[in-house]
Amino acid sequence: MTGLRVALAIIAVSLSSTACASTGSPAESDPFDSAGSEARSVRLMVQNMNFSDVRLFAIRRGSRTSLGVVSGKRDAEFTLDWPLPEPLQIEIRLLAGPNCLTREMEVDPGDVLELQISSVFSQTSACR
Repeated sequence: MTGLRVALAIIAVSLSSTACASTGSPAESDPFDSAGSEARSVRLMVQNMNFSDVRLFAIRRGSRTSLGVVSGKRDAEFTLDWPLPEPLQIEIRLLAGPNCLTREMEVDPGDVLELQISSVFSQTSACR
């Protein structure tokens, strides 16, 4: 009987050490670990309520990067590589009209930003 208890104790110890050594699923990952791709990027969700197509640019550290075009009356989503907190501005250019630059905002990795382009472009609240 004692041999059986020792064998069961050894099995229990080996199972618990295996469970501790296993890696967790992504849902169980450390929320403070910035190594994940979501934590190293920023999502920009755009709602273009204007009839005109718009071209968007991200401006950070003096660098201007094209994000793409959002067709009139359409929504789009863009993902930017964003490993560190830093300021961001978005340049909005109507393909057949005026343009504007958003206010500078401090953006952290993992942030989700929303940009709404008004049907009357001059009323787009994000423009300065």
